Amino acid sequence: MGENTLFALRDTNPPANIPIHQMNANQVLDGLVDVDKARAFCDARKARLLARFAELREPGRAGTDLADGAPEEVALELAMNPHTAAIHISQARDLVTRLPATTDALEAGEIDYVRAKAMNDLTSVLTEDQARRVESKVLAFGKRANPSRFRQSIRYHVIAVDPSAAERLRRTAKADRDVTGRDLSDGMGQLAITLEPHEAQAAYDQINMLANKVKTPDKTLAQCRADVFMDLVLGKNNERLRVNLNVTVPMSTLLGLTRLPGEISGYGPITAEYASELARDAMWRRVITDDHGQVLEVSRRRYASAALARHIRLRDRTCRQPGCGRSADRSEIDHTVRYADGGVTSADNTNALCRKHNLMRERSDWDMTQPLPGTLVFSTPAHRVHTTTPEPYEPAPF
Repeated sequence: MGENTLFALRDTNPPANIPIHQMNANQVLDGLVDVDKARAFCDARKARLLARFAELREPGRAGTDLADGAPEEVALELAMNPHTAAIHISQARDLVTRLPATTDALEAGEIDYVRAKAMNDLTSVLTEDQARRVESKVLAFGKRANPSRFRQSIRYHVIAVDPSAAERLRRTAKADRDVTGRDLSDGMGQLAITLEPHEAQAAYDQINMLANKVKTPDKTLAQCRADVFMDLVLGKNNERLRVNLNVTVPMSTLLGLTRLPGEISGYGPITAEYASELARDAMWRRVITDDHGQVLEVSRRRYASAALARHIRLRDRTCRQPGCGRSADRSEIDHTVRYADGGVTSADNTNALCRKHNLMRERSDWDMTQPLPGTLVFSTPAHRVHTTTPEPYEPAPF
């Protein structure tokens, strides 16, 4: 079947296999509905599989929600972050065990995963019996016109079945208020602030008012809001922070002969211009790679153990547990063959693991070997073997 062909998933007559470019409007719309239902079926199936896996990996320690290493097993198979895998497993288990009617409706294509997740999240403060009463009331009227209306229906029935539940949910959400940051792919960073609605609105109105006062023709209002925020947080006369960087960058870029990208350890590629800007306020360290981008040497400025740790962090780049994206700069350097078992402290017997996955290795049946420097072989509790190597730095394109 060609990639421009949609296989009809419903029992329709005529044909079950129609090239997309030959479809009329009604057939296209029917096809979209079919695909949506098929996706819902797969989402329900995935939830049931994850819930079953959680049963097979019961927690070995009191107070834990999942067995050590269980999310990592799923993360390996699905090529995702272990933290994300843990969230998926927990959500799937809750959905399947607490809300069987919602899971059945998802499997039948009567609702989609967005609505199923909303049912799971918004009924989390209820008892199992109350949650099932809510799902019965909400599902009786189908998926509604859009997810927002579906969520409003859930909220209404949550309040109806337990008037104090909404307040408990609000208080729980208030306790989770936070400021988080993440890197963006365009060389920028983003802060997300979670507040109570009135606080968020008041803060935005204040920033917007100040931004309008300092607005100039050469700046957009959005840029002014960002500048005002920084002034409020750091003060108008804040000193530029000194940056210590582990940077790999071609010498030709440093000399201004080319504009090949550099890379900041823990962040990733940066433009030549950005690297030059940071260089004015940074302490630089030499890193030599081979033609394939693998680290060969890191300049030494202190005693050997510090140089080795620096070498491993630059070589491994992140925690080496497959799927974990925590920077090696924020990870621990430990022995592959444990020091207590005779392991030596060398580049071919040390690696970066974040604290969580270092502890997981001690508490679970995961095993790890390093047959070659940087090459780690993981063996899971299910006896699946995965071989990994450090992500190489991008070699110069010539």
